[in-house]
Order: sequence, then structure tokens, then C-alpha cells
Amino acid sequence: MLARIGTGTEYADCLGAVRVDKLLAEPQLVRDTARDLPPGTDFRDLRFAASALLHSSSGVQFGVLVIADRAPRPEFSLADFHALADLAGVMAEKMELRLVASLALESELSLRDTGQRLCGIADFAPVPLIYRSADGSCTFVNRTWLDFSGRTAEQELANGWLRLIHPEYRKAVVKQCRHAFQTQGPFRAQAPVRRYDGLYRWMLGKGAPRFREDGSFDGYVVCLIDVADYGGAEGT
Repeated sequence: MLARIGTGTEYADCLGAVRVDKLLAEPQLVRDTARDLPPGTDFRDLRFAASALLHSSSGVQFGVLVIADRAPRPEFSLADFHALADLAGVMAEKMELRLVASLALESELSLRDTGQRLCGIADFAPVPLIYRSADGSCTFVNRTWLDFSGRTAEQELANGWLRLIHPEYRKAVVKQCRHAFQTQGPFRAQAPVRRYDGLYRWMLGKGAPRFREDGSFDGYVVCLIDVADYGGAEGT
């Protein structure tokens, strides 16, 4: 990447005389082009130029930082040259952070779009589905679940879905769920779950753990299968 940073557009054309391949190979310092350049080298009216390489923390080269002037700079010391290198390091760090932030945002937007598509697909699943995040809270229920429960998605999020489990079985289900989150393995649980009409249906819940690309735990996808009629209506 070759980019120009700063003000004074008259220097942009002058910098076109600088050999980019040489600048990218190693830092350059020319205090006076009339005196310090090999014969035949054309810097046009530039009399001073210094460069420092821009490297990422992993050693990948971003480009080069160049400062130049139409006046010679015989007083430009090695300490100044090292200060230029330090400045290039700071700039490279900021460029890398901006690049990482940009990639993270792009990845987040991509994952968000993918998540929205998956949620749309999940709504067409013939069985009730629940997604519980890594902290244990419910963050998504599909349309089939809402049709079964007769409630809104807002009522089911966090731990609202637990209210549909028969009170006599609720504590056991919570215990099984906690154990599953500790082991991060598949789990099965059975309990009567209240339907929209107040009747309880005996449901088998099957949970599969999800993991991110880096291997970190991301929660559970749980599907419910209507096994049999539990019988009777009972409020919570």
C-alpha cells in the first residue's frame, strides 16, 4: 500500500520520483539530494527525503512512511531518523487496530446476517426450538414454540419459558440444564409443558451444545418433541 498522509498537495507530485521498490526494501535517509544521490537519480526538486517502514505486530508490512522537503536537511540526525521509525511504529499500530476493528465489524455484520437467516429457517421447523446462550438465558424461540405456547417471544426470553414447565417438574429440569451447561455435552430432559389451551403435554427436550470457531462454548439449541398427553389443565 502506498498512501500519502498530510497536507500540501504540491509534494504529492514530487514523491512520484521516489523509487517505491527501494523505499519498501529498507528505510532511507537522504539529507541533500544534490549531494547524496547516485548520478542519474532524479528526485526532481526534492532536496530531502527520509522513510520508515510500516510493519504490523506480526511482521506484515503495511507500506512506508515518507517525509520530504524541497530544502536540504543537513541537520537531520540519526536520532531524528530513529524518531521517524518510532512514529512509523505508532502509525502502524493504529492502522492495525483500525484494520482489526474493521474486520471485526465486518465479521459481526456477517454473523448477524447469518443469524437472522438461521432464525428465519428455524421458524419453519416442525418442532419447537429454543436457543439458550452461553450464560444460560433464552435468546430465541421459533414460531412453532410460540404457536404451541400461545405466548409472545418477549415472554419466553431470559427464563420466561420455564413458567410453562409443570411446577412439580420445574426444579428437576433446571437441575438437568445446569448440569448440561457445566459439562457442555448433549442432554435429554422430559417434563409436562403447558400448551396454549392450558393442557399439559409430555415433552422430550433434546439439547445440542454449540461452539464458536475458536472452540469456545456458545450455548445450546434445544428441540422439544411431543411424546404423549399428560392430561388435565393446571395453572402456574
